[in-house]
Amino acid sequence: MSRTKMLVGISVIMFLLLSIGFVIGFVSYIPIQKTRAKRKSDQRQKIEETRVTEYINKAAPVIISETLDGEKWYLADQRGKVVLVFFWSVLCSSCIDVIPTMNSIHSKYGNREDFLLVGVHRFPDKELIACYCSTKDIMWPQLHETGESGETGFFNKMDIKRTPAVCIIDREGKVNGIYMDVREVEGELQGLL
Repeated sequence: MSRTKMLVGISVIMFLLLSIGFVIGFVSYIPIQKTRAKRKSDQRQKIEETRVTEYINKAAPVIISETLDGEKWYLADQRGKVVLVFFWSVLCSSCIDVIPTMNSIHSKYGNREDFLLVGVHRFPDKELIACYCSTKDIMWPQLHETGESGETGFFNKMDIKRTPAVCIIDREGKVNGIYMDVREVEGELQGLL
């Protein structure tokens, strides 16, 4: 019996040592993974910033999009207005987080004749987008870019790869800026309006 007790005791000690080793290894692994993820995120951000800067201070491309009602929408028809284009999706939690900011911008500037806030989606279900917008009091126009309108729309022509993103187009039709951080937008708008 003493030999059995000794084997059980050794097994328990081995199990505890392995468990402690696993916990220490796992806990030290988490900060390493967070650091790697942060580094990758920073690299993606730099690539994104480099890519979108090619559009800054240049005429916006010819954009033909589509409203949720299926009507054609032309960026050229918006000349004389500062156009704030919000790229988002109802399935993007980061996008949903900034909807209150966009609603606030719309409530401040939406009644101006020289300003337009427009949302742009790639999500295929127009009815879901319309339903979501009505439940969240999103009163600004929404564009839907899939199929043919996806080829001639903002996402494709402006090479937008992720959401949320915001593009400001000035009164002359030039791209003032493309922002991945929506918090930067309001200061830029105040300078243009």
